[in-house]
Amino acid sequence: MEKATIVLVDATQYGADPAVVRVIERHFPLVCVKKQDDLGTVYESHRRVISCFEFDFPDISSLSMLSEAKRHFASVPMVMFTEQHSEALAVWALRTRIWDYFVKPASEDTVAESLNRLNRLLEKSPAYQRRSTIHQKHPLPDDARFQKHRGEGKTVECAAAYIDQHLSDKLMQSDIAERFGTNSYQLSRAFKHAYGITFQDYIVRRRIEKAIELLRNHSASVIDVCWAVGFHDASHFCKMFQRHTGMTPTQYRHQWITSRCEATIPFQLSASGPVKL
Repeated sequence: MEKATIVLVDATQYGADPAVVRVIERHFPLVCVKKQDDLGTVYESHRRVISCFEFDFPDISSLSMLSEAKRHFASVPMVMFTEQHSEALAVWALRTRIWDYFVKPASEDTVAESLNRLNRLLEKSPAYQRRSTIHQKHPLPDDARFQKHRGEGKTVECAAAYIDQHLSDKLMQSDIAERFGTNSYQLSRAFKHAYGITFQDYIVRRRIEKAIELLRNHSASVIDVCWAVGFHDASHFCKMFQRHTGMTPTQYRHQWITSRCEATIPFQLSASGPVKL
């Protein structure tokens, strides 16, 4: 059975999710386009098309684009992926006659099953895609009138503070996401946007930074520091420390002590005041 071409429209604010691309291209021929591209030209260049719109934080502008695409190309079946979800948004998608609505991260099996089902429908009814339908425009959900990432910074701030307070504990991404009212995927995207690194990389970086601070305490052994910052394997701790600093914990401590001594100018007290030796 010949498969329809999936046209994936990137309607995100912070960049398309590579995982969505990978899921689709494993099962269907895929064409990726930007929201400013001419969808009509793309649709007409393929015999059978299924259009997937991907959002991270849907707002008036991006949802209006989908609504207009549905109005002008009513015969093209459309699927919606979104990171930010609400009941009102799902209802709007249903009323706009979106074939299926997925909240990221979506199960590959579920996405493949939905697209295959739609593909079979197009195969059985070739005229389905080209027939004209009456499309009624529905008002956008009220929560789309605000930027959905407005609370993202606060979530990252709270999660980062929690991490700093619990560096010695086992830190699970899913547990921290649940604690601050989000999911693992959204939390990871938020940390990537805020710090330019993944959630897990942020934890490692903070642990190494804390280890650097603790190693300046002569009374703390390397093993003590290792456990204090949440590493439970000394070999792994040394490897990660060297990867981030270019030296082992022992080498760092020695260099820090040496630099401190060289920077210190000894004095000898005398009746007239300190005299440099």
